[in-house]
Amino acid sequence: MNVKRWKTPATYFPWEHVQQYIDRIDSTVYHHSVALAQELFIAKAQPCPKCKCAAAELFWFSVTDPEAAWDAGTGRVGFLTLCKKCKLQIDFLLDPELTEIQAEQWRECRTLS
Repeated sequence: MNVKRWKTPATYFPWEHVQQYIDRIDSTVYHHSVALAQELFIAKAQPCPKCKCAAAELFWFSVTDPEAAWDAGTGRVGFLTLCKKCKLQIDFLLDPELTEIQAEQWRECRTLS
């Protein structure tokens, strides 16, 4: 999937940033990771407002704020949901535990997972 060509508004993250995280998806653990994310966050996840596609049917993946946000102390890690049909960013579901782990890693060695 190439979202860099999508012309719709980038609600949470610039499309180029989103594409970088899509390109990093490890297919060997993707389905397990998404199942776990949905177990934790499905109650908060929204359907597509345009086509009404259910949250569980959207494209889910983990994404981290760019380095500048971590430098500013506002970095976040969570799950972004996309509607492929409408080419929209639907939800960013913050994962507080992963955010804390990443914040500690950033403070110690300035690396993003």
